[in-house]
Amino acid sequence: MTATAFETNFWSKVSRKYAERPIDNMEGYLDTLERTKAHLRPTDNALEIGCGTGSTALLLAPHVAHMTATDLAPGMIEVAREKLAEGGLDNVTFKIVDVPAHNPADGPYDVVMAHNLLHLLKDLDAALEHIATLVAPGGLFISKTVCEPRAGGLKFNLVRRLALPLMQLFGKAPFVNFLSAAQLDAKIELAGFEIIESADQTGFALSRYLVARKT
Repeated sequence: MTATAFETNFWSKVSRKYAERPIDNMEGYLDTLERTKAHLRPTDNALEIGCGTGSTALLLAPHVAHMTATDLAPGMIEVAREKLAEGGLDNVTFKIVDVPAHNPADGPYDVVMAHNLLHLLKDLDAALEHIATLVAPGGLFISKTVCEPRAGGLKFNLVRRLALPLMQLFGKAPFVNFLSAAQLDAKIELAGFEIIESADQTGFALSRYLVARKT
């Protein structure tokens, strides 16, 4: 499902504040980077979908042959291109592309990544099926996704059921669909991937890190 004008505009409007905001869990972010680097090769043609302002793509780019990084929001890509100009890397391309608009003919990609994206997609099944067409046979899909906490989660449930709908009503929050880790795993496997690595970071919610190989 193609993103709505509201979603595109929402993420463009918050792009500058998003770029300036400190990372909530720096330890977890660095762990994600190191885990991902371990699966990258210097010959890889890589794609990051939903790259935001490009920080992760720029950090991972030195470990691959080429990094294509995309986002649906022009504001996000504008900031990402500014970072690229400052950093001097010559193997990164930033593009404005919504998830279903990625052309398989531009690949195949050895690695496709989607960090903090999957829970924002309205039709996750269709998105995962399309992502699978972008990955080379035997290639990898690496993702990190906010999921429901496994136990407790009173504060999480209050935010999800009360605060979040109110914010969405006034245009202050985007669509969000929190799955359980088991539900997320099942959807990724159904799309044609075999999960070969997983790791969870707990806190307010659950962040599920997965590495899956295209079967």
